[in-house]
Amino acid sequence: MMAKNNALLSFDIEEFDLPREHGGEISLEDGVARSSEGTERILNILKRTGVKATFFVTGNFAKVNPGLVRKIAEAGHEVACHGVDHFSPKASDPAESKKIVEKTLGGRVYGYRQPRMFKIDYKELKRCGYKYDSSINPAFVPGRYNNFRTPRRPFLREGVTELPVSAATGLRIPLFWLSLHLFPKRLYLSLAKTALRHQGYFATYFHPWEFTNLAEVPEAPSYIRKNSGEKLERRLEWVIRELKRGGAEFLTYKEFLSKEEDEEAK
Repeated sequence: MMAKNNALLSFDIEEFDLPREHGGEISLEDGVARSSEGTERILNILKRTGVKATFFVTGNFAKVNPGLVRKIAEAGHEVACHGVDHFSPKASDPAESKKIVEKTLGGRVYGYRQPRMFKIDYKELKRCGYKYDSSINPAFVPGRYNNFRTPRRPFLREGVTELPVSAATGLRIPLFWLSLHLFPKRLYLSLAKTALRHQGYFATYFHPWEFTNLAEVPEAPSYIRKNSGEKLERRLEWVIRELKRGGAEFLTYKEFLSKEEDEEAK
């Protein structure tokens, strides 16, 4: 039986490559630098609000800024894998990224998220020793994926637990990072609380570069620049505090799975 009122907050710690998606160029070092700036801001938000989160880290980021990856873990957050090169996912990524990130941490990694939520080979994840995956947004996002018929609750596939991010009931409105940019914050909070009531947990994710000044990035579309930087910091902190005020318990993905296993064992 699924434990209720759990909030799973996660961040995809990747090299900033949005300019490349829109015909521009950016070096790996500059991409990691911008995401490092955003990651530091995220860590400050989590410290102020007293919650833990899961950070899905690319191999590229871990190699360029290993100190920050270790800082995330030292702050009590969970570190998981997010491929190697965020712009060019490969079939070998689950194994290679696990090798890189575990070497960086000096400890084991349990979770995976595929860049851009692309499809993943669960058999390969199992072979690599992952316990869970979170590469499914059970909604329709034009140009990305159509998962309208995918379960919105955790399910087991090829021996790996899939933890979908949250989508609102009915129309399956995605409650991911972009929604907090575009929706009135009270609407976003209301939809998050609805997910908690009907799905047993609320899971969402963001990227560190969203918390930086995107006005200086000409390739960034206006809908992504909206409510980014400091505005997004304030919005996310408000949502966290309001969910906590409503009784939500923030867990890392690993903690959530352990709690579910304990519930099932009773």
